[in-house]
Amino acid sequence: MNTADPTIRDMLYPLSAFEAIGGRGVASAAFLEAEELPDPYRALLAHDRDMTGTLETYFGQPMDLRVHVRKIEGDALFRQVTLVGANDGRPAEFGAIRIALSCFDGEARSLVIDGRVPLGRILREHRVAYVSNPSAYLEVTPGQALSEALQVSGGPLYGRKNELTTPDGQIIAQIIEILPRLSANDPTHP
Repeated sequence: MNTADPTIRDMLYPLSAFEAIGGRGVASAAFLEAEELPDPYRALLAHDRDMTGTLETYFGQPMDLRVHVRKIEGDALFRQVTLVGANDGRPAEFGAIRIALSCFDGEARSLVIDGRVPLGRILREHRVAYVSNPSAYLEVTPGQALSEALQVSGGPLYGRKNELTTPDGQIIAQIIEILPRLSANDPTHP
């Protein structure tokens, strides 16, 4: 990734915010249209739902959260995470996320800061109203940090840039979500 190129940095934000502390996540990246995503990635990425629930349905198990890097700057919580199957530990998604802590209070805020529960589950269980706004789909070649998190080598991998907002437009979270290598004919998935 040419980190000096502001277009690439913007495309990969908030992942690009971790370069100094979290290692190389992406070696190269390109925009795709939703229609260009191969199966099963199109169904898993081109929608307006949260990824936690989508991946729990696809993998047939709840998702656990592994936090790799975490930092708080003012009201923003930044973290790099992997969602993994609670039953088999299989990586299901790598995410880089910026969460506006001001959008949460009480137990939901504590859970977000604690980093043990996926954001999608917190939103669902605490009935936080949100709108999912995917703005770009990505084809990436993973760097070292992403390869290790998803237990893959080489590419391509597919993902999306997403923004979760309140119904009135306040940003709850900005997210880069990248999936591991998957097969449309993989018999381990429903």
